[in-house]
Amino acid sequence: MSTIDFQLGPRYDPLKVEEVVLRFWSERGIPEKWRRFNGDKGLFAFLEGPPTTNGFPHVGHVRGRTYKDIVLRYQRLKGYSLWVQAGWDEQGLPVEIEVERKLGVKVKKDIFERIGAERFSEECNSLVDHYLRYWVEDGTRRLGLWLDVDNAYETRRPHYIEHVWAFIKSVHEKGLLTEDYRVLPFCPRCETALSDAEVDQGYEDREDPSIFVKFPVEGAEGTYLVIWTTTPWTLVDNEAVAVNPDADYVLVRVKVNGKVENWWLAEKLMQGVLGLIGVKDYEVVRRVKGRELEGVRYIHVFLNEVPVHKSHGNAHYVIAEQFVTLEEGSGLVHIAPAHGPEDFEAAKRRNLPVTNSVEINGVFNNNGGVFNGMYWLDVSQRVIEELRRKGLLAHHGKVIHRYPHCWRCGTPLIYRTDRQWFIRISTLRGKMVEELSKVKITPQSLRNRFDDWVANIKDWVISRSRVWGTPLPVWRCRDDPGKVLVVGSIEELKKLAVELPNVPDEKLVHRPWIDMVKLRTPDCNEWVREPFVCDVWLDSGVAWIAGVDGLRNRELWGRLYPFDWVTEAVDQTRGWFYSLLATSVAWMGKAPYKSILITGHVVDKFGQKMSKSKGNVIWARDLFSRFGADVTRLYLASKAAPWETLPVNPDEFTGYRNILTVLWNSVRFADMYMRLDNYDPTRHSIDEVLPRARSEDRWMLSRYFSRLIRITQYLDEFRIHEAAREWINLVVDDISHGYIRLIRRRVWVEGGDEDKVTAYTVLYNVLRGTLIIGSVFVPFITEYLYKAFVRGGEESVHLAPIPEVRRDLVDEKLEKAYDAVFEAVSLSAAIRNNLGIKLRWPLSDMQVRVKDPEAASLVNSLIDQLSYLSNVKQINVTSELKCDDNHVKAEGVLVDVCLNKVINENLYYEAMAREVVRRVQVMRSKANLDLEERIMVYITGDDEVKRAVERMRDFIERETRGLVTFSEVGKPLLTMDWDIEDKRIKISIGRLTQ
Repeated sequence: MSTIDFQLGPRYDPLKVEEVVLRFWSERGIPEKWRRFNGDKGLFAFLEGPPTTNGFPHVGHVRGRTYKDIVLRYQRLKGYSLWVQAGWDEQGLPVEIEVERKLGVKVKKDIFERIGAERFSEECNSLVDHYLRYWVEDGTRRLGLWLDVDNAYETRRPHYIEHVWAFIKSVHEKGLLTEDYRVLPFCPRCETALSDAEVDQGYEDREDPSIFVKFPVEGAEGTYLVIWTTTPWTLVDNEAVAVNPDADYVLVRVKVNGKVENWWLAEKLMQGVLGLIGVKDYEVVRRVKGRELEGVRYIHVFLNEVPVHKSHGNAHYVIAEQFVTLEEGSGLVHIAPAHGPEDFEAAKRRNLPVTNSVEINGVFNNNGGVFNGMYWLDVSQRVIEELRRKGLLAHHGKVIHRYPHCWRCGTPLIYRTDRQWFIRISTLRGKMVEELSKVKITPQSLRNRFDDWVANIKDWVISRSRVWGTPLPVWRCRDDPGKVLVVGSIEELKKLAVELPNVPDEKLVHRPWIDMVKLRTPDCNEWVREPFVCDVWLDSGVAWIAGVDGLRNRELWGRLYPFDWVTEAVDQTRGWFYSLLATSVAWMGKAPYKSILITGHVVDKFGQKMSKSKGNVIWARDLFSRFGADVTRLYLASKAAPWETLPVNPDEFTGYRNILTVLWNSVRFADMYMRLDNYDPTRHSIDEVLPRARSEDRWMLSRYFSRLIRITQYLDEFRIHEAAREWINLVVDDISHGYIRLIRRRVWVEGGDEDKVTAYTVLYNVLRGTLIIGSVFVPFITEYLYKAFVRGGEESVHLAPIPEVRRDLVDEKLEKAYDAVFEAVSLSAAIRNNLGIKLRWPLSDMQVRVKDPEAASLVNSLIDQLSYLSNVKQINVTSELKCDDNHVKAEGVLVDVCLNKVINENLYYEAMAREVVRRVQVMRSKANLDLEERIMVYITGDDEVKRAVERMRDFIERETRGLVTFSEVGKPLLTMDWDIEDKRIKISIGRLTQ
């Protein structure tokens, strides 16, 4: 049994509370018991989007994982059994880049020539181990997230990689795997191709050259085709110029630099181009449709500098293409088939040459002529210089535009032709759209983003020219390269192998060990593996089957698939959500999930993207050590809708700690008074006390159940922020500022009368239920308070059933009436604040006009409560306010009030007495006197204060549980000097001896 003592001290310390609770959970195995729960509602299967283990968890991760935990705890609370396996994404560029930094790798060949692929892979594996510890601790355990990390799936493990192989073998057998020569995005730093989904995640604003270039028309001296480009380096591989066949084009006679030239431009863009260049003297001499220009030949701008173009006799002419738009530029587009997908397709249709002068590392090769050996970005500047020297640069400017960058290292991408392996996923577009339509997506407003992406998907390039990843299981016959073999398992690999390295499977399924394997079949003496690894999104994309080792655990996988729920950030509509859908439809013909919650990103408090280079990343460990997990969770859960971008401002966290302090103090108040009166909650029920319940009791129960209904409704709809706000309002507004203030008079009286029992029974049951439903948001403090306060409950708040909703006790009219009461109190407090009159100081009268006539009569029955809360002697509920110079008016939504500001002698004496009471209570706390102890109160000082004390002696003694005297008796425990409204008094207190 646990020996942990859950003490309700005077102050809430989140770090101490969480330390105690973590120890309690560990000692009693609470998370394991929670996960093993066999609910009567069936199974709720959650598929974890695996975080990449290449760095420390930050606040963005914490936000997403907080949502996961809230939803899972709520499903368990509702009575569902859970599948909550954790998962880790451990391969690919994210890990490789971190290792490259560690080892000082500048270019990819360093891996093979200086480091060695074997050491590099081992370093990658070690890096994963290093960061995994932080993810298990900071990103999971310390957060209070109860995913099953002990049985987590890991994408680097052999059985997991086998599922990727099995998938590729499946699509190969279906004719969906193909090798092709296409234009693809490449990262020149990482030296690998990227998929469209990866490209979509890396767009950034970038400044590039914006140039207008004059292509000389063959046989027409002084006549030019004016093209516009922001990628000058691609001019080296230009093979054609495209126009829109249906647009109007004009030949414009211009005068520039004292020369007369003829320029072909789109008529719609002519004035903009000439104005930009500064041409004022021009004349339109001819007008044609774009299709009429087709076939016009031109002289390549680098015909002599790039000699390969001299052999391209079937190139360098105008073509007409519908993809040419007239939104910007000149309306004439230069075509570089090796560097643009549309250019490439246009070239294939016309049998144009496809010249690729750029290697995978972004360096120009021999095809580039004078640009050979130069980096592509440097080539752009050199091209501009050469064009200016040759008199072919019409204009050179700058443009800031969205440009694709590597999603991992941030390097600007290049598009180039290469031979890679693809899954012909575009052939499944219709089926994927159909399956996606069956999935519930929250929020609905982001559904179109995902739908549009899937409806326009292109084939998926899955090969990567890297090291640390799932090896592409495609083998080619050395003697007959047209023959292809796809290996689907380790068993099949070993069966076909004639040479195997003597290493465990953990290494065998990685480079370079897999590259040492030689296969032989009856129809091929030696098979050679294609030297690629797989797209890392393919790894996590098969988590729906690989995560549970579904090829071997068919029965378990069959119970989980399709999974009930997945959630990740909005970029995963083109990342993980997409790869899951693509692999599942391609392999099994159906979507792998039933429901998706798409979450937003976090930014810093200034709205800036967080990055290590900017130094504005907020790390999970720093948040937890400074504020604790509960405060962090409550902030993230309630601050914004899950799908909204959230600016995170740590300066605001204190307010959320204050909310939890209110909860702590409320439970502590209840516990202290109930123990003082020996109240046993197990002997009393709501139904028992209902017949004698006061209006505030019935209001509290109604408001509690109303909040509970809304909280569960919002959680069912993934409106987590609204659910958390409802819970906060229940704690702060309803319980603490509302009900506890209303019942203080009732619980302060001596004895254990039925009225006090009624208040205790209502407060106990409301607090108990508030802790249980609140445990989904703040699991640490609710556990601590539940253990300290609840009698005869479950072993843990997280093992308790969801609170029962008593709809028969919901009274909307009563709630509206109390809303009016509390607004009147708030308005009177605002008036007091403006006048500098403390709430402790009583005022004589206040008029209240209730705007809802139906609620007015109910409010009239609540004037005693309103009088007490506002500290006003007389309340008049009226249909018309009559305010004179002694009154101050304030208007609200539900009520208007008119408060008398005059303080007469009687009110003044009572106010002074209340000031004395407050100071005695402060001293009682400082002296560590128990609440039930009666005390002696000795007062000396200002005569006016003494007169107030004398007149209000009964009130002071009742409120302080003391005996007031003006002559010191015995030795006091504590003596303090006070200023009350500029009047000096001395108060001493001591235990009252019988």
